Amino acid sequence: MIETLNKAINNFVIFCAVALSVVSIYTAFFGTFETMTQRTMHLTVICVMGLFIHRLKSAKDKPGLDLTVNLVLAVLFVAANVFLLLNWKELYVSPFMDTPGLLLGLAAIVILLEVTRRTVGLSLAIIVILFLIYTYFGNYIPGFLGHRGYDLERIVVQVFAGTEGIYGIPVAVCATIVIIFLIFGAFLDKAGASQVLLELATSVAGRYRGGPAKVAIAASGLMGMLSGSSAANAATTGAITIPMMKKSGMEPVVAGAIEAVASAGGYKTPPIMGAVAFVMANMLGINYAAVCVAAALPAFFHYVGLFFMVDFYAGYKGLAGLPPERLSRFWPSFKAGVFFMIPVAILIVLMSLRYTAMFACAYSLLALWLVAGFSRTLSLQGIFQALRDGATRMIPITIPCAVAGIILGTLTMTGAGMKLSEVIGFLSQGSMFLTLFWVMVISIILGMGLPPVVSYLVLAALEVPALTAMGILPIAAHLFIFYFCSLSLITPPVCTTAFTAAAIAGAHPMKTGLEAVRFGIVLYTLPYLFVYSPALLFEGSLWATGYVFIKATIGIFALAAGAQGFFLKNLNWPTRLLFIACSIVIFWPGSLLPAIGTALLAVMMIIEFKGRKMAVVSLVEHGA
Repeated sequence: MIETLNKAINNFVIFCAVALSVVSIYTAFFGTFETMTQRTMHLTVICVMGLFIHRLKSAKDKPGLDLTVNLVLAVLFVAANVFLLLNWKELYVSPFMDTPGLLLGLAAIVILLEVTRRTVGLSLAIIVILFLIYTYFGNYIPGFLGHRGYDLERIVVQVFAGTEGIYGIPVAVCATIVIIFLIFGAFLDKAGASQVLLELATSVAGRYRGGPAKVAIAASGLMGMLSGSSAANAATTGAITIPMMKKSGMEPVVAGAIEAVASAGGYKTPPIMGAVAFVMANMLGINYAAVCVAAALPAFFHYVGLFFMVDFYAGYKGLAGLPPERLSRFWPSFKAGVFFMIPVAILIVLMSLRYTAMFACAYSLLALWLVAGFSRTLSLQGIFQALRDGATRMIPITIPCAVAGIILGTLTMTGAGMKLSEVIGFLSQGSMFLTLFWVMVISIILGMGLPPVVSYLVLAALEVPALTAMGILPIAAHLFIFYFCSLSLITPPVCTTAFTAAAIAGAHPMKTGLEAVRFGIVLYTLPYLFVYSPALLFEGSLWATGYVFIKATIGIFALAAGAQGFFLKNLNWPTRLLFIACSIVIFWPGSLLPAIGTALLAVMMIIEFKGRKMAVVSLVEHGA
């Protein structure tokens, strides 16, 4: 009996996923439903799927209890959202609830927290509960952190019944834009694009020293553009690239670290950026394409910096590339993959012409269907699986966005954002660098316990006012916070992407995290660079952007050489420190100090070239 019910429920979950994808595709082509209809429908389906996909720990021992609990929670959550859908306009005008409505709203919040615990982790649920407690007991808190306090009814109305809580902008973005992009990525995957991209990356990068690691960088960069998830990158490309790296002579810890840093780039790489690009565009009040343009060069330098680190590490360790028999052939791989570039090119062109993200992605999806039909790479089963996967991949994105809405709603009520800005202002004493430093520390710490999209949403509300008050461009302030929130994925002690890669590599999780920080050291400097030189975000003239691009490339090269201790040969510690010092000077704002740093770096490189030439001559003479 239980097995029959479980099978029926699994089929029901699949039906829900496919139905949600179909409805989302329909709204992408023909327009969205009414605001609250779209959002409640999306979150209800996602939450119900989350309950039945992520079961209770006692599911194996007590399947009947697990099934009963999940059914009750699912029915309550559906009932709460039906109530909200029927009454939200009245609640918006007169924010008071009767007892049944209050109980349903409270039940919806509790159920959402339970789904959060199952799908994202206990830490996020606890943080949300602490914010709710702070909102309720604010009048008992002494000092500047205290506030007047709010009763249960007012809190439930704020976070459940309006558009400034659970059903705010983050969920709206998930329900309209993010899901269509993930469906597009799922169709690309089922059409065979993932394997083609991996083979193309192998054909291009595999032959060089540290080839398998460079394949991981290229493959993760290409996949990151489409998945926007570091965990998905580590699980898919890492399953292939990590064993390749280990066979080439890399230690498991290093292989896991490189894949973790490469996969973490998925959150920074347009067009998806883990849903942050769409949310950021809404918060800034700018076009989504403008966020993608601003994020393009920092994402590019994420992979360039890691490429330099891997190349110098391979030189330091004397690691070779892949043998010829294991290399994919470029032209066959290119010919197989060129068809998949057509939908991606259409997506880029439509967004550059300032069409909406939904419109651009919808018609890119249509182009993909035509291409897949022409090349016969997508079966009916593949279509069904893509529709299923597109919706189920939304669970770890939509749920954190929904609970982030709870946090944002409580921040609006309590005014805590302005209070944190005052604390940062006191600690920095008016110094822009110190302000950035403290924002960095807070972003990394909070990011360790939250998904990047959640920590970014919270900290953007809390910290952006402090940054923009010092003259920092709003887009630079938002990206600065987001970058350090996403770096928590590879920063110990809680570095989920590094832990995922470590599990695949069979390496120690914490050591892999520490190694990931070393390989990602360049990434911790990039946010400072684009804050002090916003031309890196295409803010300003093309000449200014070109100058900063060259400066960033040279500075990253010097920092990677110093950090890995290799240029043409292994470097001693004084030389390594000089390379690192050159990178700091090159990154410095202005033109005089960077010019001095570049000149000093050039002199050091000439010395290294001459030293290597003399060593080769000596070796030849000795051999002769």
